[in-house]
Amino acid sequence: MPAVAVTAAGAGIGRAVVELFAERGYGVVAVDADKEARAALAGDRVVTLAGDVADQATNAEMVRLAVAAYGRLDAAVLNTGAGGAPPLEDAAAAAALDAIHAVNVRGAALGIGAAGASRPR
Repeated sequence: MPAVAVTAAGAGIGRAVVELFAERGYGVVAVDADKEARAALAGDRVVTLAGDVADQATNAEMVRLAVAAYGRLDAAVLNTGAGGAPPLEDAAAAAALDAIHAVNVRGAALGIGAAGASRPR
């Protein structure tokens, strides 16, 4: 069975992507921080993972779960995104920008790296 990993899978676009791939016969690894959202997604074609996409271990586990459950990983929908930084003159701006960068840049790069490493050479 083909398999896909989806981050920010618990709501909105991520949830729709999980449902669409599962309906079309894919095995899905659904990654989300929200426990209730993950529980609502779990099913015959969907395994779930709690984690932070900015963490390398989460991305490695996402790929490991796909290979363990479905024997492969064909695609990754790295849907997680963060925003909402305060004005740059605000004292909290630097920390907020670091958090946004961790998710939007580091998380995407780690997801691509983990998924790419799973591909046959």
